[in-house]
Amino acid sequence: MQKFYVAHEGIQKGPWSLEDVTGLLNKKELAWHDYIYDSKTEDWILLLEFPPLTEVFNKSFANPIVVDPNKAKEILDPVKDRAWYILKQNNNYGPFSQGEMVQMLQSKTLFEFDFIWKKGLESWKRLADVPEFTADSMKELYQTFNKDPNSEIFFRRRHARVGFQSSLIIHDKKRVFKAHSLEISAGGAGLVIENVDFKLDSELHLHFCPSEGVPAFNTACKIVSRSGNKYGVQFSNVTTMIKDTITKYTKRAA
Repeated sequence: MQKFYVAHEGIQKGPWSLEDVTGLLNKKELAWHDYIYDSKTEDWILLLEFPPLTEVFNKSFANPIVVDPNKAKEILDPVKDRAWYILKQNNNYGPFSQGEMVQMLQSKTLFEFDFIWKKGLESWKRLADVPEFTADSMKELYQTFNKDPNSEIFFRRRHARVGFQSSLIIHDKKRVFKAHSLEISAGGAGLVIENVDFKLDSELHLHFCPSEGVPAFNTACKIVSRSGNKYGVQFSNVTTMIKDTITKYTKRAA
């Protein structure tokens, strides 16, 4: 019987059988955001990403995802038929269509680092790693629906966003944390913040270090989404000068 090592709170434990791991998850002695060593990929991955545990994970929600192959509705239109589930704050939401998820991406209620799943995927994956949501797929989808004047799948985002690597300092009026950014727009950013548990709607103060043509700046923000240690924040008081600078940067980088 194959056995696995799990990293829980930074400590390697095991080896355990898959049944042992499942039992510890059910008893809350392990968490789905703990890591398991996957010998197939030779890497540590989240338990929720581990294919042999996908069915267990899907049944762990308050509203379990149970796919009965005898009752599952056939997907006739991948863009409009609802098949996708989204993981937010340890809850699943859905199913949504690909078109609805594109709109959520544009409105920044869904991010490339969020986990998604549908029947047929062996495990939950970050949206950016799913073929249907790659840049090329989105471009093809846009070109298809841009020809249809009645299509409402695509709409213009208020603020264009692009990848952006910068170090920053965060404080919540009590403590100070280091972080780095993944993307930015004139209206917000995607951040990685380690070793902290901020809640949705938390208000923070950010100091961005100068990077990639954007000068250092300060802003208050509100957390609007979260997946693990990755947070989506909405800026609340960026100066007009900085907003214009970021807008110009996103246009150049797009």
